[in-house]
Amino acid sequence: MHIPSYQIQNVLKVYSKQLSQQKFLEKSKSLGQNTKSADSVTISSKGKRQAMIEKVASNIVDRITMEGPKQQIEENIASQIEQELGKKINFTNINENKFTYTYIDENDKKVIKSLSVEDSNFVMQRMTELAKQVADSNMVI
Repeated sequence: MHIPSYQIQNVLKVYSKQLSQQKFLEKSKSLGQNTKSADSVTISSKGKRQAMIEKVASNIVDRITMEGPKQQIEENIASQIEQELGKKINFTNINENKFTYTYIDENDKKVIKSLSVEDSNFVMQRMTELAKQVADSNMVI
């Protein structure tokens, strides 16, 4: 196996930079100086948790709206929204802020309908709220 010399040089540069930074940090700590750079951003553990909950909730909502509810958590969220709306919804796709759904009517016929923009916004907001609740309750501290 052949390793080009520029790759070896890059590895050595990074390693030497890390060593020099580590030595600087050790000296600063021993002198009791505050070593926080002006660029660094500190996020509290509560903020990190909230960001993680937002990310997980977004993923859950995306999966439900793209593929439909497949996992148990997704099915629970979808069924709760259906109960709140009083309709059976099959999340097949989203067209321009409109939900298109199918359901079976009294005569066992498949009916395709769309929710209005207001209903679509309600569904998206409620789905996001429920996904955040699920992510929060399942998150390990």
